[in-house]
Amino acid sequence: MSAAPCGGPRAGPPPSAGFTLIELLVAVALGLAILVVASDLLISSSRSASDVQGRNELLQESQIAQNYLVGQLREAVYVFPQGTALTLGSSGYATQNPVSGGQTWTVNAGAPIVAFVRPPSLLPGSPDPLVSGSTVGSCKNAAGAGVNDQRACYKFMAYYPVSRSVWVGGATSENRPAEDSANPTRWVLVEYRSNYLDPPSLASLSAAAYSRTGGEARLLLDYVQPPALALPDTPPLFQTGNLGGGSAVNQRPGDFNVTVNLAVSRRIGRRDVTVPGRGASALDSVTTVVVVPRNLGNLPD
Repeated sequence: MSAAPCGGPRAGPPPSAGFTLIELLVAVALGLAILVVASDLLISSSRSASDVQGRNELLQESQIAQNYLVGQLREAVYVFPQGTALTLGSSGYATQNPVSGGQTWTVNAGAPIVAFVRPPSLLPGSPDPLVSGSTVGSCKNAAGAGVNDQRACYKFMAYYPVSRSVWVGGATSENRPAEDSANPTRWVLVEYRSNYLDPPSLASLSAAAYSRTGGEARLLLDYVQPPALALPDTPPLFQTGNLGGGSAVNQRPGDFNVTVNLAVSRRIGRRDVTVPGRGASALDSVTTVVVVPRNLGNLPD
């Protein structure tokens, strides 16, 4: 019996564990798809966070401004009634009507405005809360031609909108908001105040046309929504109403009210952020406060 040959055929090397070209292409495609989805999620999350932050800022600023405005209105001793033509200051950006372009406004017609007379915050001769042992001075100075202590003065006050682009183009220092090319058509809400050296008379206030010059205008609120961006039938920013049918001149508490319908809107990125938001109806798209001034009829004779 012959012996078998030593050894046998040798096995070749094991097959390679690498990827085929098709597998590599599929893996690259899946990786790109995952990157696209992750990128979209990141962008969407960033936009949502920006929208929420922008909305919260608008909401906080509008609430502060509205509360301040309402507080001033509650103290009014006279409210300029519907139809009064008001001319404010001299020509310039601070009192430029965003509808007509001039310095004249009409209550409850055209661009919204509310104007009233506010009594002194402190009476002459009363204890001065800022200086211990002192009393509040008189409104007029010794020469009788200027203000000594404005806290003792009656004040003409008005609130109205100005085109944001007009205001930014003319305002300086702290009164000038940052330029914002995405929001040129928005409005800013302005407070205008002017001191009376002597208490005003009802006869002078009740004229069909009334003007004040030499006052001071300052920015109260940015990004106020103009009618062009509002829903149809949205009420105007200010509405002055006669509640009790009383005289427009000899006003008494409860005769008049002022409704403030506030909405702010700002374009952030490619979206419009609006506060309080777009509701089911036009009334839901504004924050409404009705003010009944409590000091009407308290002007001195």
